[in-house]
Amino acid sequence: MDVSGTAEPLELATTMSQRLRGMLFRDPDEVTRLLVPCRDIHTFGMRHPLDVAFIAKDGDVLEVHRNVGTRKRLKNDAASMVAERFSREGEWLHVGDMIRLGSPDPSAAE
Repeated sequence: MDVSGTAEPLELATTMSQRLRGMLFRDPDEVTRLLVPCRDIHTFGMRHPLDVAFIAKDGDVLEVHRNVGTRKRLKNDAASMVAERFSREGEWLHVGDMIRLGSPDPSAAE
């Protein structure tokens, strides 16, 4: 994933068990996890704060929360996926950004 010109590792969580685990029982790392489908997350049991972004089906970033502490529940009914990472300083996603998944369109490079 590219954030302000810097590549960040991205991990897809597409199965029920992957989405349920999310960031639970993990140590802080530099990976952004994309939970698909997802529109509702919690931080119960988390040991570290998270950055969370709700993303629409078309890739539009709808809502961003930084440094979300433990024992919180966040939900956005318009979202179809959620990006989450261990909270850290610096640029990340902003409302209105677009997330694109898949191979680049070869005709766009022409």
